[in-house]
Amino acid sequence: MLTRRAMMRCAAALPLSLMLAGAGATPARVKLEFHSGFLMNLHHFLFTLGVRPERLEKTVWTSAPTADEMTALRSAVAWYRDNYAKHDLLFDAPMPAIKTALSVADTRRDANGLALPPQLASTLNSVAPMYARCLWAQHDASNRQWIAEAKRLDERYGAEVQQGIARHLQSPFPSTPVRIDIVVETGKRQGAYTDTQVVIAGGRPSYQGLAALEMMYHEISHAESTAKLEESIEARLKATNRSPDSDLWHAVQFYTVGAVVKDALRRRDNIDYEPYADKAGLFKGYWSPFMPMIVSEWQPYMDGKQTFEQAVVRMVDRLPAA
Repeated sequence: MLTRRAMMRCAAALPLSLMLAGAGATPARVKLEFHSGFLMNLHHFLFTLGVRPERLEKTVWTSAPTADEMTALRSAVAWYRDNYAKHDLLFDAPMPAIKTALSVADTRRDANGLALPPQLASTLNSVAPMYARCLWAQHDASNRQWIAEAKRLDERYGAEVQQGIARHLQSPFPSTPVRIDIVVETGKRQGAYTDTQVVIAGGRPSYQGLAALEMMYHEISHAESTAKLEESIEARLKATNRSPDSDLWHAVQFYTVGAVVKDALRRRDNIDYEPYADKAGLFKGYWSPFMPMIVSEWQPYMDGKQTFEQAVVRMVDRLPAA
């Protein structure tokens, strides 16, 4: 089985002309499959409370849970806290396998028979009736509202956004459908995560409105489209004996997707959009050292004033030596 990085290398090895189906051709649109799944949302709800148990007291219920239901819920939250709260949803076993196992029919409410750890299945089943009665209606409505807005934005701007990101990152979007699960919250600081499947916290205000378009394509681009960027930066880091753990590629990805979305909104409807990273202050905090080199080297590449390879070399060479 290929690792994700090995798959990236295979994708990065493809000529861009083949990626874009021929010079000047418009690439096929990536197919998006949106889901608001009961079990997927229940899992992330419990995970979030396991990470931040204080949120339980602030939960706004559609119908008030009974005393027995609250006892079962507190027990489930404690179990998630003890077993999963310190795990990363994307990188730490068994979390990716759990997500995959829960990628079933959106209406399914029984966790048995899904290749889940037995205690996890039992925990989900113990609170599923309460979640269905007291909270699911509002969570599902929130998810579906986000999905409707994302579909509307994608229909109007998606083709242009996809084409711009693929052109600048010089890697294709997935040729197979991408599953996008919308949950109210993920429990992660980032709010979304992606391997070959996307999970987005649609309940976060910072992911709503026009930002839904940017964050959706930001996450989708993680599936394949950052391949060449990551590999090229990694190769230059090694060639110049710099730290291989640089987050430069992710900063460039955020900048690129945000710029493409901003340009598409301005060009089509004269909308002045502030990209997520700017609004969240990402380039004024941890990523602030990357901003000068992105502006002076990557933006000129995006403007057609130098090559992709030149931009990568010049950015990496401005990083501190190991």
